[in-house]
Amino acid sequence: MGLVSQSIEASGIATVTLAMERGVLAPRVAFVPFPYNHPMGEPGDGARHREVALAALALLYELDGPGEVETF
Repeated sequence: MGLVSQSIEASGIATVTLAMERGVLAPRVAFVPFPYNHPMGEPGDGARHREVALAALALLYELDGPGEVETF
C-alpha cells in the first residue's frame, strides 16, 4: 500500500493509510485497533466506519506532512 500512496502523493494528492500493525511505510499512516481485513471496524457498524473515515480525513489537516503517524 505504501507504494500506491507514494505515487499518489508524488502527483500532489495527500493520502492517509489505515494500518493494523507498525512497520507500514506510507506517507501518512493511521494505526487502527481493529483486526486484519477490518481496517474501519466490524462489518455492519456504519457509525464506526464513519467515525474512522472522518478521523482519517481530519489527519490530512492535523499532520504537518508526509512521514507522520497517528494512533487511533
